[in-house]
Amino acid sequence: MAKSKKLTRKEKIAQSRKTGTAKGQQRRKATGNKEKIHLGLFIAFVAFAIYTNTFGNDFILDDSNAITENHFVKQGVAGIPDILTTEYRAGYWQARGNLYRPVALVMFAVEWQLFPNNPFPGHLINVLIYALCALLLFRLLCRLLPKWSVLVPALITLLFVVHPIHTEVVANIKSRDELMSFLFLLLSIHLILDHLQGRRKRALLLAGISFFLAMLSKEGVITMLAAVPLMLFFFTKAKKQQIIRATASLGIGAAVYLLIRAAVLSAQTGEYYDLLLIDNFLVGAQSFAERSATAFKVLGKYLWMLLYPHPLSIDYAYNQIPIVNWTSWKPIVSLLVYLGLAGIVIRRFRKKELWVYGIAFYLIAISLYSNLVLTIGSGFGERFLFLPSLGFCMAVVGLLAILTKSKLQDPASGLAKSLKAGKVPVLILLPFFATGAAMTMVRNTAWKDHFTIYETDVQHAPNSARLHYWYGNELMKEKALKAPTQEEKMKYLDLAIEQYNEALRIHPEYGDAYGQRGLAWYRKGDRQRAAADYQEAINRSVGSWKVYNNMGVIYGEQANYPEALKQFQYALKVDNRYPLPYKNIGATYLLMGDIDNALKYLHQGLQYATETDTDVIREIYTYLAECYNRKGDQVNFQKYNRLKEGLGGE
Repeated sequence: MAKSKKLTRKEKIAQSRKTGTAKGQQRRKATGNKEKIHLGLFIAFVAFAIYTNTFGNDFILDDSNAITENHFVKQGVAGIPDILTTEYRAGYWQARGNLYRPVALVMFAVEWQLFPNNPFPGHLINVLIYALCALLLFRLLCRLLPKWSVLVPALITLLFVVHPIHTEVVANIKSRDELMSFLFLLLSIHLILDHLQGRRKRALLLAGISFFLAMLSKEGVITMLAAVPLMLFFFTKAKKQQIIRATASLGIGAAVYLLIRAAVLSAQTGEYYDLLLIDNFLVGAQSFAERSATAFKVLGKYLWMLLYPHPLSIDYAYNQIPIVNWTSWKPIVSLLVYLGLAGIVIRRFRKKELWVYGIAFYLIAISLYSNLVLTIGSGFGERFLFLPSLGFCMAVVGLLAILTKSKLQDPASGLAKSLKAGKVPVLILLPFFATGAAMTMVRNTAWKDHFTIYETDVQHAPNSARLHYWYGNELMKEKALKAPTQEEKMKYLDLAIEQYNEALRIHPEYGDAYGQRGLAWYRKGDRQRAAADYQEAINRSVGSWKVYNNMGVIYGEQANYPEALKQFQYALKVDNRYPLPYKNIGATYLLMGDIDNALKYLHQGLQYATETDTDVIREIYTYLAECYNRKGDQVNFQKYNRLKEGLGGE
């Protein structure tokens, strides 16, 4: 057996140093991993903490059509099959729509099953998802930027987390669709990186499934089919074929979604919903010049809101952002800025710089909401900046690192050294972090309930006809109807009418405003003005069944029963899933002496009544008891009298 060679003193010292270096590298790596874990948890905590004051907020804004007035959601888990096979708003209205986003609605149905009519779980889940997204985003940036110190991903994620532009997405339960889409997108990219690093055999399959779920949450994420391969090109060593395969996995997920969406939407019945001026002010553009100029004006406002998110508003409807043409300076400046941004990306593309990718990401993500290629359901919305704002944050931090000449491209340096090296960017961004967090928490208080948000934002967007309309509705519903005295009730009804007048001054063809002003006049006892406003609403084919129902009530009070029935029937044609028109038809037939038809419609009304329709149910029982009394059916007469009394009837 050969003898082992004895090491010289110099060789022993070299080996010792080598071993020590390896151990030192292992210790630094372990320390770095712990720092990333702690930093990630800290950022997630910040994301959670700044939105905790939303937990006491009510259902608000579009929560009505997605949750509180959505027939499918209010069925709980029993409504999930309908949610999966119908258009997004099918549970709220019966017009044909063009959205298919079942993920959030399924979650809402489960939440309603467990916690009916309780907004707290919805707010809590939104904030938890936002915190989880923050954690996943930080970890993703750490993986994408291995040559940078951990401080850079931390700064990007913190800037994203505290940006006040996100308040609409997190504070509004309905915007769960946006949060879930972002969550599944992040998971998709993580899985693609797992595949590139050989960690999971089926990572690409799972990435495609995750992206499919992102699309099922909100279809706007489809723009990431361009942003993700660009991300892989900029930040990984993936070969061309690997990038193509990764993109294909996401593309397959998107294609499956589009096929399912097409099948669901093609199966719709009912009238088509025409996009109105109040939905998207770009509908009012009279030429391509006006449309394109206004679209670029909006794009400029998006950039400005990222830089200076104040004041914020839930609505920018007609005519808060007026139509312009190319004689205005705003679209020209915006066009030049966007051309400059695109030029930067093209010119510095091969350099693969972080800030350049941030610009590219923003341009890709905002493209779908520009209204340049196609007209979407809204002209401007803060929620549309949720995903694009990530590109903005990447560009800001990446550019700051270069301009301040901070030595942050050292992945081996710990957090302490990184903070020292990047103290200038940190000091610059620190006031923005503090201000953003404070602005976010203050803005959350405005989302307390409908009245608070409308009262606040009607001042932020005074030329939005829809905000005046909404504010008028709350003055009538929350103030006038709950007023302790008749004098106060009249005062609030007058204030509501003032808001409707302002809405109609801005937008004279606003049918819904005529309808609600008619209701205010009715409650003030002015039947003539009420009927005139209802007719104006009907002339504009307003899509609210309540207008036709209320017009029928006025005809009924005038003993014009045939015309009353006509209006009630039209209310059912608009939406036949509410018990009130059935009750009114039954009551009208009862007054006309047609007992059989009265019974038919009254029983149908009971089929559509829910636990929140107590007053309507009580009236139906009263009319049913009278119908059976007239027929001489004492058994059913006593039955419905008992049921009425069980609901507190006299």
